[in-house]
Amino acid sequence: MYSASSTPSRTPSKAVVYKDDTKNSNIFFISRVNFNYETVRHKNKLFEDEFIDYINNTKDSLTLKKQQWQSTFSEDKGTKSQLIEQVKLAEKKQKDDLAIKEKEKRDISKLQTEISEKKYKKEMIKECINTWKNQIENVKKDIQKRRDANMAKQQALQLQLSKNEPELKRYADKLAFAMVGLRENVITFSFTCIYEKDLSRPCKFTIQLGEERHSIYKILECSPPIEHLDEILSQLNTNRNFFTFLKKMRQAFYRYAQNDK
Repeated sequence: MYSASSTPSRTPSKAVVYKDDTKNSNIFFISRVNFNYETVRHKNKLFEDEFIDYINNTKDSLTLKKQQWQSTFSEDKGTKSQLIEQVKLAEKKQKDDLAIKEKEKRDISKLQTEISEKKYKKEMIKECINTWKNQIENVKKDIQKRRDANMAKQQALQLQLSKNEPELKRYADKLAFAMVGLRENVITFSFTCIYEKDLSRPCKFTIQLGEERHSIYKILECSPPIEHLDEILSQLNTNRNFFTFLKKMRQAFYRYAQNDK
């Protein structure tokens, strides 16, 4: 600490020089200056006391300001740490929020895709159902047409049978044969009175009648096997004369029976 000396420093005294002009002399006189040392010492003491007070006050002020600054710096440091922690927490929360939002976006996109796919599948199923309904309706119509056609055929067949029954009975009596319907359009003809030794022994064949008017007749089975069967059947398919065909079949069976003696 700075302190002033209790004894004031002395400065050289200034002398006043006088010249004697009365006698044109070069003699000079120096007069002394008197100092009031008590007054100077008192003022110096006051200055020293004031300066020391100033120094002490300044030191106290600086100490107080330093303490305030340290306190403020400590508080600021704590506040800064809190702010940094809050910033970190805010950044973490923002990051978590962004992650949640991204997940929500992905979930929403996935749901939208699933909804679109389900809508597409729904439309496809609806279209398939409509197609199936149309197909079912077409099949129903086709079945009904076939039923109507079969019904018309059956009615025509019944009508034809009713017309042919007397003639067929006459043929059966004349040619000695019997007819047995196995299924639709398939008839077995059985001839008797072929073998002289056994008139009840049958000779038979099964023929498939054509569904259409000009369809081809087919022999499904013939017992006993006779010669020229293909030729006889070809003539039937050509001239469509069924009575002549029956006569030729009986004649063929008869020839077979004669050769079988």
